[in-house]
Amino acid sequence: MGYGTCKQGHDMCHHCGYGYSWIGVWKSPSLANGTWELVREARDDSWPRNVYFRVHTVYNKRTKLYVLWVNLNGGKADYAVGTSSVPEGPFKFTNYANGAVKGAGDFDILIDDDADASAYIIYTGTRTGHTMSVEKLSGSYLTSLAAPKPAPPAPIRPIAGFATVGQGACRDEHSLEPPFFTDETEPIERNFSRPECAAACIADTLCTGFSFCDGSGGGASCRGACHLYTPAGSKGPSGWRYTNGQAGDPHKIAKSTSDKWWSCFTKKVAAETGRKKVALAGPVKSNVSSGIIGMGFVEAPAIFKRKGVYYALFGNCCCFCGQGSGIGVHTASHPLGPWKYHDNIGCKKGFKTSDKCGCGMNHGSCKNIYGNSLTMAQQNFVMPVKTTTGTEYIWTGDRWQSGGCPDPSKKGTPACKPNAGIKYMDLQYWSPLLFVVDPASGLELPQQLQWLDSFVMDAIDVV
Repeated sequence: MGYGTCKQGHDMCHHCGYGYSWIGVWKSPSLANGTWELVREARDDSWPRNVYFRVHTVYNKRTKLYVLWVNLNGGKADYAVGTSSVPEGPFKFTNYANGAVKGAGDFDILIDDDADASAYIIYTGTRTGHTMSVEKLSGSYLTSLAAPKPAPPAPIRPIAGFATVGQGACRDEHSLEPPFFTDETEPIERNFSRPECAAACIADTLCTGFSFCDGSGGGASCRGACHLYTPAGSKGPSGWRYTNGQAGDPHKIAKSTSDKWWSCFTKKVAAETGRKKVALAGPVKSNVSSGIIGMGFVEAPAIFKRKGVYYALFGNCCCFCGQGSGIGVHTASHPLGPWKYHDNIGCKKGFKTSDKCGCGMNHGSCKNIYGNSLTMAQQNFVMPVKTTTGTEYIWTGDRWQSGGCPDPSKKGTPACKPNAGIKYMDLQYWSPLLFVVDPASGLELPQQLQWLDSFVMDAIDVV
């Protein structure tokens, strides 16, 4: 990925100057001894123009397609998905995707070894307190089966003088909306619908006739909102605010039924109609979702299967922070859980951790945990690598802000200038995971990481 000239020295995701992300495809004739060659930009011209994070590519042996997922920053949905018949691309954009709750962020994808080659996504829910969950993907690997699916629109009673177009959008012969009433206390947004409004539409069957679905994910994404249309000149229900068209300017409403012309309403007194504004909550455990697993305020997950056991590794948030994060270890006998926390293997030896606090950015009751990561890196991926002695699992992490200070031992000296680097110069830390039987659980668990200046493994090529 390309980060442009994003300057360092900030713990949070601010002042970075993100640009349009670039995704490169690299290949090597041999994993053991080869050199890496840039093949091409992964995408064709069909993709949305966004900032992209954490690219993942997996192979679907049932469709015989390679599937590429990217996390979008400020996009129409949380993920964009595309496919290609060959690994080097180009990948064609196919659809937007969301998880059970909007605001999905860092993620990883597991392809199981069952008969169906089932796929699962593990991701951070940023709008639910940076919580972690696992969801099953569709057979095509293009969408999450836990993503909300609104009820079909109910029949709409015609309004005299107005025509019905799209899914509940009323317009007159001049393509203008009729006046409507709302008690929305904040200004109506011109460019998008608030997620809580969409949640209210999904939850309230009385609103589905006036909800708008943008069609992403096979029509599963409710962008919109519930309108209450009334005849012009009506005073409206008691306690409701009158709005003369979108944002008070009905003459700017286009003929399009785009979601940008929609807003939502909720009742001030829920008892009058039984309607409530629905608060965003974490995903609920089901046959397609694990529900929330582990502690909150976490991100950068990795999920893999080893000897019949599923492992999920993730740590406290570290949004491009220079101090790194920990690595909480969770196991399960099925991708959807239940998941059990065991230990944190990424913090400094002797630093006390728990199932509530690891090491990373301070938050809530977790104080003084910043600066206690052994690797000074945030988890990136766990890579299974075939070797002459079996499969090794290589932990990789991003050492944010290391471009200007590649040697941590030089911190505080003139040789270390963390603000001088830019994102593409940042280094990574790689280390093999050592699995040992845990007496308490009887499972083989990865052990506490030890700093390694280098390591050697005898990798073999698998075609």
